Amino acid sequence: MVTRQKASDTPVRVVSVFLVALAVYGTFFFRAVPDRAQALLIAVIPDQILLAWIDGDLGNIGLLDRMFVALFAGLILLLAWGIGRQTLRLTLHGVPLSRLEDIVFSIAMGLSELSLVTLLIGLAGGYHHWAWLFVSLVGIVVAKEGGYRILARRGTSRVCHGEVAEHLTDTATEDSRCDVGDSPDHGWVLWILAAPFLVLILLGGMMPPWEFDVREYHLQVPKEWYQAGGVHFLPHNVYGNMPLGAEMHVVLGMILTATWADWWWGALVGKTVMASFAPLTALGLFAVLRRYVSKLAAGAAAVVYLSTPWVMYVSITGLNEGAVGCYALMAVAAMLIWQDRIRSDKPRSGTGVLFLAGLFAGSAAACKYPALLFVVVPLAVWAVMAWKSPILARWDVRLKSVSVFLLAALVTTGPWYAKNLVFTGNPVYPLVFGGATRTPELMERWNRAHQVPRDHQGRRYSASQAADSIALLAWRSPWISPLVLPLAVLAWLNRRHRRRVIQLSLLIVWVLLVWWLATHRVDRFLVPILPWAVCLVGIGFAWSCDRLWRRVAWTVLIVGVTFHLLYFVASGHYDRRLLVSLETLRWDEPAEPDDPSRVSLVHRYMNRTVPDGKRVLLVGDAQPFDLEVPAVYSTCFDPCNFELWMRDRTAEQRRAELLRQRISHVYFDWGEIARYRSPGNYGFSDWVTRDLVWNELVHQQGLLRLVPLEMDPARGELFEVVAGESEDSAG
Repeated sequence: MVTRQKASDTPVRVVSVFLVALAVYGTFFFRAVPDRAQALLIAVIPDQILLAWIDGDLGNIGLLDRMFVALFAGLILLLAWGIGRQTLRLTLHGVPLSRLEDIVFSIAMGLSELSLVTLLIGLAGGYHHWAWLFVSLVGIVVAKEGGYRILARRGTSRVCHGEVAEHLTDTATEDSRCDVGDSPDHGWVLWILAAPFLVLILLGGMMPPWEFDVREYHLQVPKEWYQAGGVHFLPHNVYGNMPLGAEMHVVLGMILTATWADWWWGALVGKTVMASFAPLTALGLFAVLRRYVSKLAAGAAAVVYLSTPWVMYVSITGLNEGAVGCYALMAVAAMLIWQDRIRSDKPRSGTGVLFLAGLFAGSAAACKYPALLFVVVPLAVWAVMAWKSPILARWDVRLKSVSVFLLAALVTTGPWYAKNLVFTGNPVYPLVFGGATRTPELMERWNRAHQVPRDHQGRRYSASQAADSIALLAWRSPWISPLVLPLAVLAWLNRRHRRRVIQLSLLIVWVLLVWWLATHRVDRFLVPILPWAVCLVGIGFAWSCDRLWRRVAWTVLIVGVTFHLLYFVASGHYDRRLLVSLETLRWDEPAEPDDPSRVSLVHRYMNRTVPDGKRVLLVGDAQPFDLEVPAVYSTCFDPCNFELWMRDRTAEQRRAELLRQRISHVYFDWGEIARYRSPGNYGFSDWVTRDLVWNELVHQQGLLRLVPLEMDPARGELFEVVAGESEDSAG
């Protein structure tokens, strides 16, 4: 048995080295992004932040409409807890869980199941009928209750509460006597540190979207599917044909609120549910580290995760990395419990936990393709190796273990890949095998945009590129935390948890290698493994019982989390009108023409003027979420509808096609098209030019007529379709 680490074993020089290294790291950190130092000024002028939250006028405050969104988001989370709780009863046969572990596992599992049910209902075309959802949920509840009763008669199905202490490893019990802090009363400090971030995530999650990807597909694709009544192939939006497990909650929000509100409010409900993955992950971190390390170390890790700028950003914008990270953490937590079970005197009781781990890993891959390599593959290897457990010495037992894990992963992720196979002929569309609508030109454009980047000498892998990536992840990325790397390194000094430190580190190193060797090295793609890294933060936070380290640890934590808060609220990279009425933000009419607006001038104009029964054609503009009128658009990686309809056609054919498509207005976003065509960018069809539009469609053929708007023509131009004789007479 490992001897308890005494306070006297901690040399002062280790703390001294840590502080010196932290000071050096802090220098790099603050010099890399000037906004970080400037954010500290917010502490002097907090009134400016409050003014930004209300858009400069107390009359703009509107909180009642947020109650509607919060109510239905809470309903979805409650449904998730109930459904997930049943799954735990079926899988965790006699496995002891704390109340918190039970709640966290249940909600996460339930959210995955609700997402899967919503997908299946969509494939059946049932989004416009409440009965589909009701019957599906009732069927799931009845089926699982029946399964539970069968297991109960065998005396094998039981989830225990309040029995964790006697089942934990001795290291957790030892650490509970060695909490980093003077007393358990320090928990109130952690709550004070966490509270502002919980409020910001809740308010930000309810905000209408402003981020490009979110308005292009994270919320736009659910909007299209809901309005169409079901899930279908989207030839104009390549991203809409990828796994969108997290975004299914947006559709679910639209279904649940349909009686009382339109799709827009349902989208905000789903976006709020997506934001809730951040606090759910923080609770998961607390549960895992309380089980294996200590209560205060668990609390510190939860606060660090919740306050990390990256987590805040992806949560309030509506991106799905938070959901992937949550499922990745739950999968690892289940793997750790399974590992304990197979080493116990009841190894067979671990099969259900392993199945649960597979369900969570598959849930991650149901949200984003990279999770296949980031989560499913390494955990499948873990299922085979399990740190050379004696119970897995035989290869047939190992094969059974990995089969159970992969079968479970297939349950939660398989429907998404099967959908793609049926719709496009490629289960991982548009990767590797191409598929429907994928021309050689479009495949080349996609591959060029998502390839491993080259340096100025044309090399993909070089020492200088590796150094740049290290700098990006360590201090240069604008949304990283200055706490994660320093405290995670200290985890290696905690000898009591060396095995788990090695396991978590191997998982992280695997993901970093895949990210660097096989992707386009976007740092946001690593946010899903942040919970694993923060587990190391918790272990590092609890590496010593020394009184000096206690004071240093608390000081570093409080200062770091305070910086997180100041930096994020001072950032101009998100819509800060957190207290403005949602109805006001929906239309976002600026008080003055030059005032910024979340909704573009062109979109506001089209929302007001496009006749009923007509549609608009967007060229270069792939963010149609805020349009209240039907829109035809395409991403830069999809066939351009304007080119498909107009190229090599006569004037009469072009006019007939616009009439057939019911197009009343055509908008050309020249600014976006120019950005796509800029060196090193994605690319855009060369056929679409201003000269073509003006010379042929306006002057020669008279198909389009410019709509005078107060905007720079180089940025964009809106045209009205000139009615032909047949349409005039019909009118």
